[in-house]
Amino acid sequence: MLASLGARHAAAEPGAYGGPGPDPPLPLGPAADEMVDPRLRRIWREGENRWFFSTTLDVGWTYLRPRGTVGYGRPFDRFAGLDANPIVSGNGVGGYGGLRFALPRVDLRVGARYVRSFNREYLAPRPSYTRLDLTSTAGDPAQVVTLEAESEFSVPAGPGDIIGLGSVSYVGNVPKGQLVFEETLRVIVDPPLVWRARAGYLVRVGKARWHSVGVVGDVLNVPGRDDSTTVRAGPVIRVVLSRHLEVRGSFVLTFVSPDSLGLVGGDFTELGLRYRWATE
Repeated sequence: MLASLGARHAAAEPGAYGGPGPDPPLPLGPAADEMVDPRLRRIWREGENRWFFSTTLDVGWTYLRPRGTVGYGRPFDRFAGLDANPIVSGNGVGGYGGLRFALPRVDLRVGARYVRSFNREYLAPRPSYTRLDLTSTAGDPAQVVTLEAESEFSVPAGPGDIIGLGSVSYVGNVPKGQLVFEETLRVIVDPPLVWRARAGYLVRVGKARWHSVGVVGDVLNVPGRDDSTTVRAGPVIRVVLSRHLEVRGSFVLTFVSPDSLGLVGGDFTELGLRYRWATE
């Protein structure tokens, strides 16, 4: 198991919010070995359309993130279904549920997320916050409900893929006149709206071009806060060991923000293993 210095609640890696996102589809790879049973599938898009139940498990040093999907189509490739996952971390507990529509290079998600914080309160208004402002157990813990719509896509370009993401979030259950730290988006929100855009480029590497390495950049904005634009950027990596098991990592840091939150305010999501399984 690989270590992670920190973890956000969801979903997310591009697409980690609420559920695994649409990684660019893998090439078919080399021809089948004569010594290997031809009925065995090397990648998920080799399957057939069907009703299925699938799970994704992300495991790192400080996090364990299980996710489940019930749907029709080819799991992790092309399907329509329902996503659900618990949210458990050192900062709080909660859950996510919603609708999911996926194609090989497009993914649409609409759902709701609830998080009850262990050590974060609602915040009194001020122009800027520090990491110390976020941690307190003196008052009632924040309990946030976020409604979210998100789309992701990838486009083949040269030796790799251009990737993109856009989302709009409605943050609720916050007392009037107060702000809150949204655990998944990693920003301080003056409710209700937050928008986010991500773009990046991944280069495919390896004999079968299944692995990828690249960079991504994020821009987030909270319309309710003045000068609230946040800009993040950093490297991401994906090593595909099989259709079931991958090594994934990202280190996306904040370069522009109205607040000084350190790694807490970055999208430093993971350095660990992802396991996928689905009914056949």
